[in-house]
Amino acid sequence: MAALRVLITSRHFLSAGPRAAEPLMQAGLQTVHGPRPGPLAEDALIEALRGVSAVIASSDPYTERVLCACPALRVIARTGVGFDTIDIPAATRRGVAVLTTPGHIAETVADFAFGLMLAMLRRIPEAAALMGGGGWVADLPGVDLWGKCLGVVGMGAIGSAVARRARGFGMRVLGYDPHITSDAVAERGAEPAALEALLPAADVVTLHAALTSDSRRLIGAAALACMRPTAVLINTARGDLVDTDALLAALHAGRIGGAALDAFDQEPLPAEHPLRKAPRCLLTPHIAAGTRENALDMAIRAAAAAAAVVAGRRPLPDVRVLNPEVLAGLPE
Repeated sequence: MAALRVLITSRHFLSAGPRAAEPLMQAGLQTVHGPRPGPLAEDALIEALRGVSAVIASSDPYTERVLCACPALRVIARTGVGFDTIDIPAATRRGVAVLTTPGHIAETVADFAFGLMLAMLRRIPEAAALMGGGGWVADLPGVDLWGKCLGVVGMGAIGSAVARRARGFGMRVLGYDPHITSDAVAERGAEPAALEALLPAADVVTLHAALTSDSRRLIGAAALACMRPTAVLINTARGDLVDTDALLAALHAGRIGGAALDAFDQEPLPAEHPLRKAPRCLLTPHIAAGTRENALDMAIRAAAAAAAVVAGRRPLPDVRVLNPEVLAGLPE
């Protein structure tokens, strides 16, 4: 009997090295690859998924159309925590388990978010570019991060990890999360605040919310108008949390102090996209979760979980199952 096949589109899995595939190999599964690492477009994804039982997935579009075209698929295992590109109800109807791998990604992304804050307030990219170009300016004043007010939008695992770091910087931390109680926000290290109270108070606003129909373009023209003219916006979550046109207008008009973005509503970001030339804007190519340690951790857990489901078992509890009803009745 031919080995069951597992498609790999996740860049994190590919960057993790050969150890990532060990759970699949031990289960006798065969790994296959698409035309390039993900995210793949729908037609390319359908072609790559033909006859495939599981996928270690990038943020590919697992739509109703894709899922209907791939009847052999049993499990979508994401290396990461995002699932906004997966139609969960459609996957559930077709008996496809959807898994994410939270793990220590929260600590990895929180580190990166703080790196962006420091880079923006201390003007580190400007100073590095100046030196790289042969220049020298003794006076390039930045702003202290120490003691400032941080607004955290989304107090899940990543937002909570950011709040914990902020306390080490002597910061006042405001937290907004409509999906948990005020008591839960406080337990996670922040003063509970409505968004309309957080935005005008914060020196830095950092986004760690999941992308839903309610949060899409949460930071639009009205929200940006509430922010301090010196405030910095950080986004290491999902690009569609921010209205890009409104952000560009605010940056060009000097209505906010700057933005540091690691996620975009178009990825890869087109070479001629206006964000690339926007003033006081620091861009990175969606690498907040991209450390060697985190890539290997996510990849191994995604592979082990995919192998378990294909074999008719429940995965270990170190992954999050988004539609557990699909796995009802399976043994541990």
